[in-house]
Amino acid sequence: MTHRFRFALALAVLAAAPIASAQTATVTHATALREHPDAGARSIMEMRRRASVRILETRRDWIRVEADGQRSGWIPERDLDLSTSEAFAALQATALPTAPEQPRAQPRSLPRAANHALILPLGGAGSPDAASATAIARLMGVPDANIQQPAAAALATPDGLREALAHFDARIGHGDRALLYLSGPGSQASQGGHCIETVLTPSGQALGLDELSRYTGALAQKAGRLVVLTDTGRGAGAPPTGLTGRFVPAPCRGDAPRAAPPGHNTLLIRASRAGANAFEDSRGGLATQALLACLDGRAALESRSGLPGGEDWRHCAQQQLDARPGRQQLSLAGNPALAPAPTRVSGDGTGPVRPAELLQALHAQRSEDRRVVATPASAARQLTISGPAGGYLYVLGADDRGFTLLHPAAASVERFGGQATVALPPGRQRILALVTEAPRNFLRAGFGGNGSYATAPADGRTLRDLPLELIEGDNSPACTRGETRNMGTEQARRCSTAFGSAIVDLPAGR
Repeated sequence: MTHRFRFALALAVLAAAPIASAQTATVTHATALREHPDAGARSIMEMRRRASVRILETRRDWIRVEADGQRSGWIPERDLDLSTSEAFAALQATALPTAPEQPRAQPRSLPRAANHALILPLGGAGSPDAASATAIARLMGVPDANIQQPAAAALATPDGLREALAHFDARIGHGDRALLYLSGPGSQASQGGHCIETVLTPSGQALGLDELSRYTGALAQKAGRLVVLTDTGRGAGAPPTGLTGRFVPAPCRGDAPRAAPPGHNTLLIRASRAGANAFEDSRGGLATQALLACLDGRAALESRSGLPGGEDWRHCAQQQLDARPGRQQLSLAGNPALAPAPTRVSGDGTGPVRPAELLQALHAQRSEDRRVVATPASAARQLTISGPAGGYLYVLGADDRGFTLLHPAAASVERFGGQATVALPPGRQRILALVTEAPRNFLRAGFGGNGSYATAPADGRTLRDLPLELIEGDNSPACTRGETRNMGTEQARRCSTAFGSAIVDLPAGR
């Protein structure tokens, strides 16, 4: 196994570890600690051989570390040995992919204090769903300190559930990312002339899922991204041998009320279709098990864009359920392209990832409250972009060869005044115009100078690092460890992951 491959896998372990754990590395020989991730950058200090450093951030071939004296800077990846870190030790026990035709997803984001999860397993204190849902939260970049799971006694009644939901809402800051997980027996009840779906608490009392839907709708207005997973039955269906159903029939009259569709920043995956049952075995809900396997690499999470979204996740899990008895069918609502986590895969099994598809997937992660409009000129190859003033404008082009940063020149940083016109090179390409609240560093995403523009090839590293840079933004300790609701205005803006975008396809002749 090469050092580079070991390092890439170790980062996946780092992403799932609690943020408080010390991840260290050892300097292999004397080298310079540099101000920027570039061999020509100013040297901050000389690092001696066998010095121990703490890993802060990693981008492409460079790692930002903290050395003695609280100094931080960049060291080339090749000059560090991970064998002394907890991540490397955990890696030794990690099964490696053996079939190249089965691409494995690897979480890329470090835990952030702005990521939160609420785990509500109603199957009792010993339910294995809790452990599976916690693993999903970690893979989505939620630090252990932000994974809330009330005690079993607190979830015994609907009022206990309401209290847990209210407490969770109070922890979420504007623009934070949230995971809400609920599992247990589903049922139904008559209410106001409608037959509503419910979930049963251990006391046997029911909480209407319409009430949960109203709560998640309010939470989505605050959160930057909301993922909701519910593993409950929604109707009758006898469980196959060896499985237990998750639906308790009850008398019910009236039509099912029409639910408001989730918003663009929300992904809702349910364990079954309307009127159908969900099942469990000794390891918990089948849907929960399948969803976890897709994120942790045991199942093939595939995507044409290289950035798996909600529908890719659902499809991966559904393939596993199809191989089990019961014919359980997952359902999805909300934004099907919303990525639960910045993972990377090699493609959909039929061909390589196309750069234009990745731009489309990145566009699907935009914040709806940051409206951006891109209008091509009728004659000249120009694009006029308008959007929220005060942010940062970036214009990316993609063709089959790779990516081009069309604006700003030389990857500089400049404030966006609300409207700008950008000249475009000839040729057919897809254009993505982004207005971010905080600056992005395309050098960290693998872009380098190439004539008038900065470019990046459509290689594995760019396909990994570009989504990470755009979706995650600044991953320095100040941002990963700071809680949004406690940040000052300037720090919150610098650490923001929000962006608005517009996408345009330009033919070769324009």
